[in-house]
Amino acid sequence: MTDNFLEPQSLGVPCPRCQRELQLKKGRYGLFVGCSGYPECDYMTAADFDPGTDVVCPECEQGKLVQKTSRFGHSFYACDHYPACKFSVPLPPVAESCPTCRYPLLLRKKTAAGERLVCGSGECDYKSEIR
Repeated sequence: MTDNFLEPQSLGVPCPRCQRELQLKKGRYGLFVGCSGYPECDYMTAADFDPGTDVVCPECEQGKLVQKTSRFGHSFYACDHYPACKFSVPLPPVAESCPTCRYPLLLRKKTAAGERLVCGSGECDYKSEIR
């Protein structure tokens, strides 16, 4: 069985850094979009173009949190302005402020008893009631 994405597929879109053509490529962690001028231009982005969540990054306050997959297959949420902003959380984010410390991000945590919201700040121990 052959894989259709072994060879880069041209997208007809110019690279935002060098204006060469962007290509759909397959790498070790799945599909991605990269510049055809690699290695001179190392621009790359996720292939799914999913805007992710509508949650604003609490660290840089410019990017949005998007779902990503680690090399071990685990999901996490990180700022889409990476590598300028390296903020990430292991649970799905919710755009609500913590009622205890006013941190602008809550995380949705699933437990055996049900689902609850927990504070995204490492210093606060807020946990909502089980839903």
